[in-house]
Amino acid sequence: MTTLSDSPPVTLPDFRPEAGVGTPLAVGAFALSVLMLGIPNAGLIAPAAVTVFAAVAFGTGFLGLFVGGLLELRANNIFGGSFAVFYSAFLLTTAIMLRFYASTMEPAAFADAFGTWLLLWCVFTVMLSWGAWHINMPAFLAFAFLAVAYLVLGLANFVHGDAAAALSKVGGWVLIVDGVVALYLSWALAVIPMVGERIPLFPHPYGAARPGA
Repeated sequence: MTTLSDSPPVTLPDFRPEAGVGTPLAVGAFALSVLMLGIPNAGLIAPAAVTVFAAVAFGTGFLGLFVGGLLELRANNIFGGSFAVFYSAFLLTTAIMLRFYASTMEPAAFADAFGTWLLLWCVFTVMLSWGAWHINMPAFLAFAFLAVAYLVLGLANFVHGDAAAALSKVGGWVLIVDGVVALYLSWALAVIPMVGERIPLFPHPYGAARPGA
């Protein structure tokens, strides 16, 4: 007679989601966040509307990028997962800076700190853009435009008056372009599994053969 103790243990297969399942979520959350920063900076709506960016970064940006990044890391997509978690941390930290420190620090000191923060992320984004080049053109352009936006908006914190306003406006327009490119990438990655390769992504010819691409 066979008892329960004699039965072989049941082993469940590891949960390994298909590489790329978290990328549309992460990139879409990133796109909406930068658009909500770029549109008021560019002057398309009231500049004071930029204050809602902290809420967008806390909710949509941080949450979407963090969850999407964890899925990508679980799927062994090193580049996609690292990008998403890194930038979720950026949005969370930036939201905290703007919400809790901008009004309590001396304005010049906060401008120096925030400008330095953005310039550091400009350097890091340039480094990541090299990896994105080996994925597809929208991914590369999203990183490239973001690096330019970091540079312009970072420098805007070190100047004053009309120069600062002009750089902020230019940075806003760069963010709008960046957000549109990222939104296209997110839409394409989410829809292609249903409709097939009908949406062009202009992939790097050797990108698919690279681990973590």
